[in-house]
Amino acid sequence: MTVFAFLSNVSTAQAQSVADQNSTVNQGLQVIEQPLGLPSTDIRTIIANIIRAALGLLGIIVVVLMIYAGYLWMTAGGNEEQIAQAKKVLRNAVIGLVVILSAYAIVAFIFRMLGVSNGSGQGGPVGSAPAVHNFSGSGGLGQIVKDHYPMRNQTDIPRNTKIIISFFVPVKIETFAVSSTNNNAGPGSCGNIGPNMNWETDCSKMKIGSDEIRISKVINQNGVVTLEPITGAALIAATSTVSGRSGYFTIVIRPYDQPGKKPGLGSDTENVTYLVHLGSSLLKDDPANDNPPLFQSTRVGNNYYEWNFTCNTKIDRTPPYVKDVFPGVSAQETKDSVIQIEFNEALDPSGIQGDFTSTTVSGTHYYTLQGNNVYLKSDHSSLPLGTMNLTNGFTVLEFTPSFACAANACGDPKFCLPVCDNGGACDVVTQNWRGEDIKGDKFQMLLKAGVAFNVNSFEAIPFSGVMDAAGNALDGNRDLRVQISSNTDTLPVFEDWKKPDNYWWNFTLKDELDLISPYLNEVYPDLGAANTPTSAPLGMIFSKRMRVDPLYKITIDENPTPAARGDNTPIWKVPRVYFHSVTTTVEIEHGLFLDGIKQYYYPSVPSAVQDVHFNCFYAGMGPKVKSPASADYNLGRQNSLNCTGIGDGSNCCNVTSSAENPAVTGQDYCCFGAVNKLNPGDSNFITSSAKCFEYLKKTYN
Repeated sequence: MTVFAFLSNVSTAQAQSVADQNSTVNQGLQVIEQPLGLPSTDIRTIIANIIRAALGLLGIIVVVLMIYAGYLWMTAGGNEEQIAQAKKVLRNAVIGLVVILSAYAIVAFIFRMLGVSNGSGQGGPVGSAPAVHNFSGSGGLGQIVKDHYPMRNQTDIPRNTKIIISFFVPVKIETFAVSSTNNNAGPGSCGNIGPNMNWETDCSKMKIGSDEIRISKVINQNGVVTLEPITGAALIAATSTVSGRSGYFTIVIRPYDQPGKKPGLGSDTENVTYLVHLGSSLLKDDPANDNPPLFQSTRVGNNYYEWNFTCNTKIDRTPPYVKDVFPGVSAQETKDSVIQIEFNEALDPSGIQGDFTSTTVSGTHYYTLQGNNVYLKSDHSSLPLGTMNLTNGFTVLEFTPSFACAANACGDPKFCLPVCDNGGACDVVTQNWRGEDIKGDKFQMLLKAGVAFNVNSFEAIPFSGVMDAAGNALDGNRDLRVQISSNTDTLPVFEDWKKPDNYWWNFTLKDELDLISPYLNEVYPDLGAANTPTSAPLGMIFSKRMRVDPLYKITIDENPTPAARGDNTPIWKVPRVYFHSVTTTVEIEHGLFLDGIKQYYYPSVPSAVQDVHFNCFYAGMGPKVKSPASADYNLGRQNSLNCTGIGDGSNCCNVTSSAENPAVTGQDYCCFGAVNKLNPGDSNFITSSAKCFEYLKKTYN
């Protein structure tokens, strides 16, 4: 595991004002709290304002008493009794003033400790933003909720979109959906699939309730925010297998059409914001533990999850297309490879997740994914064992083999696709360093485009093939013309693979393994970056192409912890992956970093992160030093210095493995780019995240 640290923005000059109704804090509070009848102002600010008002009132009284005492003295005309009374009033007023000023100083100190400014300064804000940007319900993303589309606070979403949510654990679908009374469609399924299917009558219904699922239109009239629930939605559950466990990990919500056959969301005249609420009655599919609640406040800060997004006025009629594939077109890769197809936008996971099965059509033998929308063919290799899942914001379709064929450097299994195990003569594709022939098999893969209703629109028949979240069929050849419509055969055979708009390519897998571990080239913000802006990008660049799913295991620890600072809601986070010719950039979308207080963040990359050949991340190598010469260093914006490879001692935290140097047994951990010892000369190496965090929290606090 590699850990690096940076410091959030503690400058009160840059803190948002609680009085600013357009601040991110207040927008979140308005959407979440006002509809519940709760105040959107932070409780600390309310108390601070009350105390300030009380002290101000007492100050006014003191001034009035002083003026009164002066009046008595000046009008006494030598009357000793009146002069004595004036002195008494003045003395008491001065004592009162001293008490008020002392109280104000104490209160101002307490305000600063609570993250609320004292309100002094010309034209300054009444108070700094509270150090709680992770408003209620957001901590579930990265803990229980794996990913969803639309994303948090995402704008410009088309009105005809579906809402897609994936989880880290299988869910009990009966707590999400109820069966349709038509066509015997059980929870999470549809009947009468075809061009005449009706979402409202032929599919299971989303279970609507305060403790189940709510999708509500957010209405703001003259500052008064109310929620208007949608009329209903169909809910489809997509099955998949994760870590050998099968179940419903993904749900797809399709809002019912509005009257007049308009899409289920939004308006054609104005942008509309929606709030999605997943409630406390939703359960895990875990009968061995009595199907416990999906959200538990002890883990994610709240027993529910919420987010909002905004629809524009448009209908999405643009088809999706394939951006990139691995193995590449006509490329040669080793048999310990995953298969990745990257799309330009989020897809509907229905019918494109699951396992391959063997089938024969018109005498042609090939393998098809459950749903008959993804096909694979090879001449000399048997049925590939594994599972295809949609990940990375539902933009990357990733097939992960499940046949263990070797072990990686961490001792974890490497998995392989079958190569040349089904009889016949495989081709010699290369030679190894010993001069031995390496054989390989040619694989062909097809994604079947969704079947369009007609040649004038990419709108596709549900479940008929690959389509985006708005229901537009795949444009395999990217010509923006519909070639597969309702009058076309929906089951292609391999002799007809190249038919538009299907996407087809071939690659060769060699009967050998890739054994090179990936490491970190760069991270950002830089190591130990200070005054990091609240919305600063957080990311890292790996030396190889990476598997997507393990990247969700990257964590962000906080100091002080959420519990210690009183809100108990961890920062939400989700990875976004960008493939390059060799390297991979991973940006972690996250909740706003806190401002107004000193808050440290420790991103941690475990060795469970793997490349596309199941090689575990080499946690002992990564950026070693920060960039003090950078002009932007104190703004936390720049990348770390580039770590270019093993042996580059200037920029790399290059931990030597015990096999190469027995004298440093256990020194396999890169903690903040430092030598992996708690103290110079200490033999107690940092070999775990717990030890690293302990060291960092003591050193940088």
